[in-house]
Amino acid sequence: MANTAKSMLEECAKYMDYREGPDNDTIFGKWFGLNHEPWCAMFLSYCAAKSGNDDIIPRYAACLDGVRWFKDRGQWSETPSVGAIVFYGSGGGEHTEIVERFDDTYIYTIGGNTNNDGSANGNGVYRRKVSRTSPRTYGYGHPTYKNDEDLDMPKRVSLARKTELALKRNTVTHIPFDDEYSDGGDQHPDKGGPAFITGNSDYIATAAATISGIAPGITIQTRFLELNAKGEVVKEGPIEEALATSGNTYVTQTRAGGVCDPGNHVVWTIEVINGDTDGKVTYAEVQANYWPRPA
Repeated sequence: MANTAKSMLEECAKYMDYREGPDNDTIFGKWFGLNHEPWCAMFLSYCAAKSGNDDIIPRYAACLDGVRWFKDRGQWSETPSVGAIVFYGSGGGEHTEIVERFDDTYIYTIGGNTNNDGSANGNGVYRRKVSRTSPRTYGYGHPTYKNDEDLDMPKRVSLARKTELALKRNTVTHIPFDDEYSDGGDQHPDKGGPAFITGNSDYIATAAATISGIAPGITIQTRFLELNAKGEVVKEGPIEEALATSGNTYVTQTRAGGVCDPGNHVVWTIEVINGDTDGKVTYAEVQANYWPRPA
């Protein structure tokens, strides 16, 4: 099996000029045995089989089945990665595509049974540009790509924290991660700790957290920090600010173009500025693509 994002994306890109026949007549539906039906999921299933990735990407015709497959394996998040399968609509059941690349603002996808406007029942295979904050985007399934055979493709780290963590006001809290879904190398050496990029690497990272117990209007700051072996801060990323809302507050931050130097590691931090009470993190995750630099 290939098990690379590159092979999957190259297969999907082969069909960029493909348009369906009358009544959803497609080669993908014929291959699946379910022709004349909406075929966005069957398109991705077909490409996974043809590229040798059908052991890490499900064979599915209903988008909800794809969502369930990734969630059951702990390969699900609300942040993208290269080669991730994105799901749209209520519960992810409306439409599905593959992420070709992403930046701070957009995901760039390839999708079947769509059009330039992102229809869930369009007429062909299209490349699309989708805002990362679109309310239509439900989440991402992350196949367990290896990518070892292609040095131009990034390795991936996917971590989460599902247990509560206290946030003391006016204190910079390094967010530890106790659930590890993937690690392309020894990037999470403290297993349960906050380090998610370690050593000589370029990286892109997106972190997110749900925070409770903070009064509306209170400022919350997030930041990526690079620490040396002594735990001293050697590089500070930009500060991202958000205002607490009523109920739970969701914060997210992306660090693009990051560089971690040899012997150092990168963590994500949250600080509640002033306020009358401490808060808590009820969930957090970080997704990173990284490119090891030659020694």
